[in-house]
Amino acid sequence: MTASPLSPTPVASDVEDRVWDVVVVGAGPAGSMAARELARDGCAVLLLDRQEFPRWKVCGACLSPGAQTVLRRAGLGDLPSTLGGVPLDRLHLRGWSFQADIPLRGSVAISRGALDSGLVQAARDQGVAFLPRARASLEEVTSEAAHVRVALRDATVKLTARVVVAADGLRSGTLAHFHARVPATSPVGADKVGVGAVFREPDPDYVEGVIHMAVGLEGYVGLVRTEDHRLNVAAALKASSMGRNRSPEQVVSDLLRQASYPPLQGQAEGGWRGTPSLAYRPTSLGAERVFAVGDAAGYVEPFTGEGMSWALGGAWTLAPIVRRAVEGWRQEHLEEWSRSFRRTVGRAQRLCRGVAWTLDRPRMSRAVLRLLEWMPRLADPFVATAASPPGPIQRRVQ
Repeated sequence: MTASPLSPTPVASDVEDRVWDVVVVGAGPAGSMAARELARDGCAVLLLDRQEFPRWKVCGACLSPGAQTVLRRAGLGDLPSTLGGVPLDRLHLRGWSFQADIPLRGSVAISRGALDSGLVQAARDQGVAFLPRARASLEEVTSEAAHVRVALRDATVKLTARVVVAADGLRSGTLAHFHARVPATSPVGADKVGVGAVFREPDPDYVEGVIHMAVGLEGYVGLVRTEDHRLNVAAALKASSMGRNRSPEQVVSDLLRQASYPPLQGQAEGGWRGTPSLAYRPTSLGAERVFAVGDAAGYVEPFTGEGMSWALGGAWTLAPIVRRAVEGWRQEHLEEWSRSFRRTVGRAQRLCRGVAWTLDRPRMSRAVLRLLEWMPRLADPFVATAASPPGPIQRRVQ
């Protein structure tokens, strides 16, 4: 099942002439989940995104069991199957002349176009107003409210909100408004960028139900077939491996060849796309009347769908804190979010941070792959931990 167009959006005058409880900037999984949960709690919520939906993003396109647990607790457990999510049985890992098949536990492959549109529609079903193609910039925060300037297709509006949720991804522009809290660089992945593409050509070498991953000196690349049968390709590559005479496509092709994977068939649909540097950790998870969630709260390279779990679980954890901040802002709300984030998402990210650190060191990476080829079950603790939601996910009483 492919993503369908979303229902009509409100006009500019509908969103400008009022005070919103919450404006959420960024309609990825974290932003949409936060918006939906806040609307369920009775908040007036406006969700913004600078792109039209459905839209494609550079992403591994995997939804882990932890992410699905969050969806079930939110009453959206049927969403992956409704969107046609493809069950994933194993991770096939190749590199350094070794290969291993690692069993997975309940993950599904689903395109970001389908997932993000499904989550936005779920938010709208709870009363969230959604504006696509809306470029938001935080202009001013006072003791009474936050003021957001939004450039639409045919107008510019100024919004007033009691609280702003920054879910605008890597190098969050919303957080960057606070000069004392500009995004900082994380030491892990400091030389990596993300690149991705989608291929429609049938290819028997890349079957459904498997995450194919190639590891090498210049990074790693994952390939998976999504619900629309297209091959989703997402890679984390050393920025130094690309330049004037070497494209991201060539680096990915070399990594696949070095790992003894077959070459990609046909042309990338819509070309190759990239991301900013993957080394991102903000110095703060927000500021007065502003909370960061999802990639805006800090990025760690995921491997088998953990990123979606962090985004959804983080939004679920943040929503009740934002609701209390709407009722009356206090600095303690931001401190509470920082503590909660460290206990849940931050703790869950440590494992993937360690894996990324290992993959950046060829000798260690080679040794790990050799062990996994001999005994794939050694990966079971990682798989079990990665499959868990980020911290305790309790069902909320409405």
